[in-house]
Amino acid sequence: MKKIAGSWLGLAACLVVFSGCFDVEQTMTLERDLSGKAGFSMHVDMEPMVLFMVRMQREMAGQTGEPTQAEIDKARTEFLASGKKEESQPPSKEEIEKQLPQGVKLLDSSFEDKGTKLGARFLFGFDNVSKLSQIKIASKKEGEDGQPGPPSQNPAESPFGSLQVKDEGSTLLVTSEAMNPVADQNEQAAGMDLSPEMKKQVEDAFKGVRVAFKIDAPFEVLEHNATRQEGRTLIWEYDMKSLEKMTPEQAAQGVRVRYKK
Repeated sequence: MKKIAGSWLGLAACLVVFSGCFDVEQTMTLERDLSGKAGFSMHVDMEPMVLFMVRMQREMAGQTGEPTQAEIDKARTEFLASGKKEESQPPSKEEIEKQLPQGVKLLDSSFEDKGTKLGARFLFGFDNVSKLSQIKIASKKEGEDGQPGPPSQNPAESPFGSLQVKDEGSTLLVTSEAMNPVADQNEQAAGMDLSPEMKKQVEDAFKGVRVAFKIDAPFEVLEHNATRQEGRTLIWEYDMKSLEKMTPEQAAQGVRVRYKK
């Protein structure tokens, strides 16, 4: 696995709040013995965040009009430099494999770092779906004194952390809390003194958000709250508008499906 620049995790704490294109997809393919494969992918484009920052700086300075390309380029350089102050590297394939619970294997993985465009992808094989919630992918994060820094809030470090699988005998209940970056953004924005124009820019920056969860299983579906179904695949997929309407109770329920075994 290729190591990438520290910005991937140094900026990860910012990716949920004020990041423009935030795309996360979790997938599961189950077999009848509850073994299978699970995938996690995350792509973040923080260019809208850079534009938001430079516009905010201009507004605070009493400037009007759109920022120049030179101002945007400068803000991008400063933004990336600030992220690299907290140097961190994703672990190697061998290091990830050492952290996995028994019965879970890393089949494939990749990281992408193109400045403000970041990404991560994992594919796991497992002997029992209940073990997916135990996956923890700790990154290398150094503090200024060379000691390990505080833990990251990067969702890629616990790709199935809220997944719960309950064997009910004749049925199987699968649940997972919904990820809602729009709610996190709104909570942060509420604590900031933003003008109506800046609030509109924050909303515009989030237009590309997407969160999806897909389950393919050979069982009969007794009940589910998926947004749509394609064959035997249940799909939960949300964009900015649907995430804005999601209540805390709906987010807590998130993914929910009961299968007949």
